[in-house]
Amino acid sequence: MKKLLLLITFLVFISSCSKLNIFGFGEEKSKFEKLKINEYLWNSSKNLLNSYSNVNSDLNEGLIFSDWIVSKKNPNVRFRISVYILGSNLIENNVKVVTEKQINKNGEWIKRQTSQGFNDGIKKKIFIDAKNLNPETYEKI
Repeated sequence: MKKLLLLITFLVFISSCSKLNIFGFGEEKSKFEKLKINEYLWNSSKNLLNSYSNVNSDLNEGLIFSDWIVSKKNPNVRFRISVYILGSNLIENNVKVVTEKQINKNGEWIKRQTSQGFNDGIKKKIFIDAKNLNPETYEKI
């Protein structure tokens, strides 16, 4: 009986010191940790795209996407931006930007290729903003 009581006490003690959250003890993982999505990349992407109307997101898929964005310089050009957060580490490779571009010719929207530089620029902006949101970034400087 003493061995059983000692074993149970030991398990409770171990679980309360870990992130395993056995028996309701331990640290609660955030939704980002559970889904293995970097919170700073996610928030930076949302901040960037929320300046446009009709932005949707799906945290379970790590996806944030906009509706069509009409160019201010040329109303005959529009873009749709999708951002995927691919992992939990704050690294540039965990951001994937996919854009679609269409040009209006005689009232018909025709699909065109988006430049890789355009996508890379969005990706870099998201990454830089994410590093600025991360409090650990300031500790390393």
